[in-house]
Amino acid sequence: CTRIYVKESDAYNRSTPLGMNEVAARNRFKTVAGMVKARQEDPSKITQDQLDYVAQKDLADGKKTMKAYLWKVCGAEYDQNH
Repeated sequence: CTRIYVKESDAYNRSTPLGMNEVAARNRFKTVAGMVKARQEDPSKITQDQLDYVAQKDLADGKKTMKAYLWKVCGAEYDQNH
């Protein structure tokens, strides 16, 4: 016998409104993602970012991928400005 379990159609609807912290986190994520994308495509920053990434990647708290490093840098820049 094969059984199929299906959730109700409204199971994925949110039952409570978004909180202020959730809205702030979503806005931060959206903004930092845009900053990372712009920074990856900016030819004036690519070389320096690569050098800075290589210098920090073997440290204990260093980021192991270039994208993670850019998220760290852009996130810190966003936090400083807001």
